[in-house]
Amino acid sequence: MNKVEKSLKKRDLQSLLETLVPFNYLNKKVLEEIISEAKIARYPAGSYVFRQQQPSQKTIFLILEGEARAVAAIGGEQTVTAVRQEGDIFGVTVLLSDEPYPVSVMAGKDLTCLLIKQESFHKAVSSSDEFAAYFTKDLASRLKELYHTISSEQEPAYRFEQNTLRQKVKDIAVRNVVTCLPMDNICAVAKKMKEAGVSSVVVKGFNNRPTGIITENDMVTKILCADDPSFELKAHQVMTSNLVTVRPDDFTYTALLIMMKNKIKHVVVTDEHEVLHGIVTVKDLVLSGKSGALSIVKQIEYQDNFTDLAQAINQVDRLKQALLNERAYASEICTLTSELYDRITRKLIVLAEKEMIKNGLGTPPAAYCFINMGSAGRKEQFLRTDQDNGIIYADSPGGDEDTVSAYFLELGAIIVGQLETCGFRRCKGKVMADNPAWCRPISAWKKDMDRWVNRLDPDHIRTMTIFLDFRYLTGDEELFNSLKDYTTRLFRDSKHALLFMAEDDLKHRVPLTMFGRVITEKTGKQQQRLDLKRAVMVHMVDGIRLFSLRAGIRDTNTFDRLNRLKERGIFNPDDAEYIEAAYESLMMFRIRSAIEKMRLGLEPDNYINLDQLSKKEKHLLRESLLMAHRLQSLTAHTFHARKA
Repeated sequence: MNKVEKSLKKRDLQSLLETLVPFNYLNKKVLEEIISEAKIARYPAGSYVFRQQQPSQKTIFLILEGEARAVAAIGGEQTVTAVRQEGDIFGVTVLLSDEPYPVSVMAGKDLTCLLIKQESFHKAVSSSDEFAAYFTKDLASRLKELYHTISSEQEPAYRFEQNTLRQKVKDIAVRNVVTCLPMDNICAVAKKMKEAGVSSVVVKGFNNRPTGIITENDMVTKILCADDPSFELKAHQVMTSNLVTVRPDDFTYTALLIMMKNKIKHVVVTDEHEVLHGIVTVKDLVLSGKSGALSIVKQIEYQDNFTDLAQAINQVDRLKQALLNERAYASEICTLTSELYDRITRKLIVLAEKEMIKNGLGTPPAAYCFINMGSAGRKEQFLRTDQDNGIIYADSPGGDEDTVSAYFLELGAIIVGQLETCGFRRCKGKVMADNPAWCRPISAWKKDMDRWVNRLDPDHIRTMTIFLDFRYLTGDEELFNSLKDYTTRLFRDSKHALLFMAEDDLKHRVPLTMFGRVITEKTGKQQQRLDLKRAVMVHMVDGIRLFSLRAGIRDTNTFDRLNRLKERGIFNPDDAEYIEAAYESLMMFRIRSAIEKMRLGLEPDNYINLDQLSKKEKHLLRESLLMAHRLQSLTAHTFHARKA
């Protein structure tokens, strides 16, 4: 009896798979289910398993005996591009999409294959991190390709009157950049700026590479306003050395986003070799008509009353749609939206302080800072979500705690009320700065952190996870850093708190069947729909937060946390890329669905209707959920958490 005949018996076939990577990572029950659903096919030498551009068979092929050759049509000729032998697998890459086969596969010798169904493959991926890791690089690559394919094929529902943001940086950048050398006298640099009529000079080093930039602001703050002004300084002593750069082929919205994030008005343009190509300024963006967000910033900064400030926020929705039309990444849309919401909140706080003075309550009696939490703390807002915020103020040395507390609670009440006017609903759980539980001296905050860790309460778990994404917004940054450092150390060293949070997340699982099918709502008005935020993305946020807390990572944004975990070797690069692609895809589905509902005059939410998705979109959604499921399993394994 030859090997193939033996393999026809399920018991012997299972024994064979138990010796082959990656099937040896699967437990016997999963292997039995794979074999029961699989079938064996034979292909005589010279015959085709499938041909280039044929529809996907939704199957992976495991070679039991013989040889398979990948053949592609190149230059009008059939060329063998790869050869597969016994024990090799092929056909995996097309599982992620509904696209046809990119190459043909033919039998080089008489070929016998085990044909494993797509559903069985997905179940195997879900059941074993090691099995999934074997395919991670291919799956991550295909997930990103599918994301870009869907994004490029998506036709915008309607266009705005404003000009496109998709123009390239090189099309608006100033090429004839005024430059100087590091040892040039600062007076000579100032003269260059005046003669050229520019607001900045780029400092160049060797090989035409910029090493810094000197702006009008640098001249004022570092020379004219210095305690002992010196006009003998050299350019390198005045320049800003931590240059912020963009590439010539970046889109203008990228330059806009960088300016807003870094609060700068000049961005240097360099190529992949860091050679100077030009400079882009706020003025360039305004003159090119790409100033949608900049005009919003101007509106925000110039408002001197709450009513007009509330009107400015409506323009943010239009900008989000424009960015979506321009195929911006979902993460970029959220970052830019969060930046604008932050600016509105900061301006609102300035107006609230003036209101306190107007009401006879005076200026703040102690140093304080305002923090955002939840999705706002993660900079993942694209809708005006419920408020999650708080105030941290310095301890009162003179025993007048009640007076200080009353002041900041009143200030918090004005801020919360005006945020509500701007469309940010009050938090149902009252996680807001007008609540004494979230408006306290820093010592009280630290005591609560100790209480949370030492007396873990299931009723407080949601509140705790909201808080752990807290981010500085404005005010005394030392207070924020003190609490952030304290919290980071506390949770990093508390294994039982991390276990508690992991087990709480595992009470609800990613909505997939054992064969990788998406589970939607069965009844009610959301029937056949899926809540992407509460049913899926929350598990990814929870898992990445837990790994970050254990590693002592201070970042709150999910993508930033993921990058730190990759940098520290906690996640390998392939896994991190796969997780990032999945989270980006899920975010894109949420944003696109919410904006479409807003366009139709409906209340935006986090639900998507699977019946309205194309085949490619369904593939992308399912594969993203599989990654979320895998991350949840990895969390359970790492933190030794019990599954519900």
